[in-house]
Amino acid sequence: MAEDVEVEVLGPVRLLVGGRPVPVPGVRRRAVLAVLALARGRAVTVDHLLDVAWPRARPGSGRPAVHNHVSRLRGHLGPAARRLQTLDGAYRLTLEEDALDAARARRLLRRARAGARADQRGAVSDLREALALWRGPALADLQDVPAVAAATVGLDRLRWEITELLVHTALASGEVDGTTDLAAEAVEADPLAEPGVRLLVETLAVTGRAASALQTARDYRRRLAEEAGLAATGALDELERAVAGGTLGPGRCPWCGR
Repeated sequence: MAEDVEVEVLGPVRLLVGGRPVPVPGVRRRAVLAVLALARGRAVTVDHLLDVAWPRARPGSGRPAVHNHVSRLRGHLGPAARRLQTLDGAYRLTLEEDALDAARARRLLRRARAGARADQRGAVSDLREALALWRGPALADLQDVPAVAAATVGLDRLRWEITELLVHTALASGEVDGTTDLAAEAVEADPLAEPGVRLLVETLAVTGRAASALQTARDYRRRLAEEAGLAATGALDELERAVAGGTLGPGRCPWCGR
């Protein structure tokens, strides 16, 4: 349908109308689009959009400046302009359920969680589909916009939850191909975050590489101490003991169910 609208935020912000990408020029206009889309049909006040587009100093034109960006967004929407509504002191963008990639990723994660025990392979398929929605860091072109960059925290958390469940479910179902790469990518994205390191240690151990798993833990401890002056948590200690003692290894993991 020509009026179908999609907004993608799992990467640089992208607008698609009728399945075709539509350029949205200007950081401020893309920021306004992103905030309206992430509101999921809720009204966004003009004052909030002013803070989004001009976080440091509002222009003298104030509300007319926001109205100008919204008007131009309607032009970008073309035949779907009716989806961007003007309310009393606010605007609302109405999208279909899966028209925001982040919403689709969350739905796939919920479905995978609900069905993981009964249908591991189906859950793996859903999680792979969800993870494939990322085209790079979320909101990658708006990292200098404070109000928008803050949303990346939740989107990064979503990506981590999908990755963690995907690795565990894939290993449990015997689909080991690519699991180590997924865990390694999580560590590469945030080298000082312990959860990603633990996931990689688990994955290496369960796929029969105990020595590499223990070396990964040691390397992380050294990196954490040298770069942040911190020590790893007791959870990593416990994980290392499980790997070294053989209680975590091929066919022996808490989420394999066998």
